[in-house]
Amino acid sequence: MLIDAHTHILSLAGDTDFNTAYGREGSLCIYRSHGKLPSHRMPTEQEWEESGYGKAGFPITGPDASIAAHPGFDKIVVLGVSPQFLEGKLIGTVDTARITDVSGPPSPEKCNDYIAAIVRSDPDRFIGFGSVNPNYRGPKAAVAELDRSVRELGLSGVKLYPMYQDWSPADPILGFPLYEKAAELGIPVMVHQAGSTRIDARMEYARPALLDAIGRHFRDLRVIIAHCGIPWMDEALFMLTKHPNFYTEISYYIASATEEELFRFLIHAEQSFVPLEKIFFGTDYPGFLYDPVALMTKLRNVNAHAERVGAEPIPESKLDGIAGDNFARVLGLL
Repeated sequence: MLIDAHTHILSLAGDTDFNTAYGREGSLCIYRSHGKLPSHRMPTEQEWEESGYGKAGFPITGPDASIAAHPGFDKIVVLGVSPQFLEGKLIGTVDTARITDVSGPPSPEKCNDYIAAIVRSDPDRFIGFGSVNPNYRGPKAAVAELDRSVRELGLSGVKLYPMYQDWSPADPILGFPLYEKAAELGIPVMVHQAGSTRIDARMEYARPALLDAIGRHFRDLRVIIAHCGIPWMDEALFMLTKHPNFYTEISYYIASATEEELFRFLIHAEQSFVPLEKIFFGTDYPGFLYDPVALMTKLRNVNAHAERVGAEPIPESKLDGIAGDNFARVLGLL
């Protein structure tokens, strides 16, 4: 089974200019590393245009586009982005293009309704993870929305974004009620516990070690560390070593790593006492440079490096697991 465990859908903001600026900010480091934009200052509008990069920001992506970008994939996990304020604007997953069947004016407050509508459009292909923000209307409201998103909307998990929403995942007041409800509902929790180049991101809330409190207090809750905790990947791996209910997906990292680096990472994970059964393939599609087919090909080709250097190859069964079977087992699909 092939599964992309980390994708997004629709749009992040109703304001096109703001959406473009937000997308550019998040991808600026990539463009600078390619030598297309200045490294010592913010680029001008003309430099953005001449570079050919970042014109669309975060594109509005519907289910048909996502499926077309994932030929051969059995399942696509679509992750909601819960409402949050940024520069005075309410952002989050929103259907400005009226792609879904959700009625009324577009609003990030309908984040989970939009994700559920995407799943309804093709339930055999899409798996929906909702999202809640305990800092938006308080933890009680977030718990109630999480309950609704699963019991009424039928979503399969929840994605949390503490570092973007100004709260610590170790906070017993804001975070623990969500974990308790997720454990009650029997759903996995994916947490963006990794770095970000966005100016608004609170890096002090991004370290994977902050999830240790969840592992200690909620031992039956399945926790997925998004992006393998980059740049604190060893810290994320240690969380997987310590807590049997912890997993990770490797989006973002897999886009920047070479086949050799990916091979060495997987070997390093096993040497760190992390079974490869705890690692999932993900892309962060439709983010820049995150081509699902190219990244899956990179994963499948890691043993070419082993052959070149005379190293022991990674068993194909373990690569099959990373490609989708591992995530399917966590969700009870296999």
